[in-house]
Amino acid sequence: MPCDPKLLQKLQSARELPTLPAVLIPLLRHLERPLESQDVHQIVDLIAKDESLAARCLQIANSPLFGTSREVESIQSAVVVMGLERIHQIAVSCSFLKLLPSLKDVSPSVFWAHSLGCALVAREFAGKIGFPDPGKAYAAGLLHDVGIIALLSAAPEQFATALRLARSEHMPLHEAERRELGLTHEEAGKIIAGIWHPPPEIADVIAHHHTPDRAAENHALVSVVGFSDLLCRLNGIGYGYSETRQTNFAEDPAFIGLAAQFAKFQPFDLARFTFETEGTLEEVRTVVTQVYGGVQ
Repeated sequence: MPCDPKLLQKLQSARELPTLPAVLIPLLRHLERPLESQDVHQIVDLIAKDESLAARCLQIANSPLFGTSREVESIQSAVVVMGLERIHQIAVSCSFLKLLPSLKDVSPSVFWAHSLGCALVAREFAGKIGFPDPGKAYAAGLLHDVGIIALLSAAPEQFATALRLARSEHMPLHEAERRELGLTHEEAGKIIAGIWHPPPEIADVIAHHHTPDRAAENHALVSVVGFSDLLCRLNGIGYGYSETRQTNFAEDPAFIGLAAQFAKFQPFDLARFTFETEGTLEEVRTVVTQVYGGVQ
């Protein structure tokens, strides 16, 4: 079906979108810099100025997913114990949490679990194949589905209908969105990225993670996140339902392109990597249970 012009108008209006946490874009900008040139004090100050963000960061830092052998009690000590990169990633995750609306039939815990799982898998996958910036893969994986947030804000009832269709037919969510809304969360994400202005690489991931072959730039990052997104969905960290589909990654264009670009990709043991991610995804469920009370 064609997209309703009124929906497009809502998506293009910043007034209809959730307010972007003030700290999120500065944190993402820091991720664009090499780790050795980042200012620790600036990042700590950014996080500490937002008391609720700092408290949530410490909650997650002390969870099994990011936890350490001793309790972390301040952002400064978190940086010392965990390292700047890790606490930076946690802060981006917590900023993203603030964007998730809570609406009838749509649980924010489901979407955060998928986004966090995708971020962690993308970071691990990037490191395995030799992608030069696993931290950026993490941020892109975390934010790849912001188009869903836009659709939830602009068309909550229509989006809920699309989600019910996807669940009943066990189909990919973006295909159900196309049928019910006339556009996908990729396309909605492209619009919202034009308003929020995230780093260009992340904007490309938001707009093309289901269609990496359409990404004119940053194809490797888009492909890394697209693969990680699919792996999470097929391993039970999706949108609250199971997808019925057969996937041969060896024949996937994104997978083939990454294999051609990165020498460390060959030989790549997909079965072993999939097995290794199971533990990570189970820890994601544990963290989301602590923060939200469970993944529905």
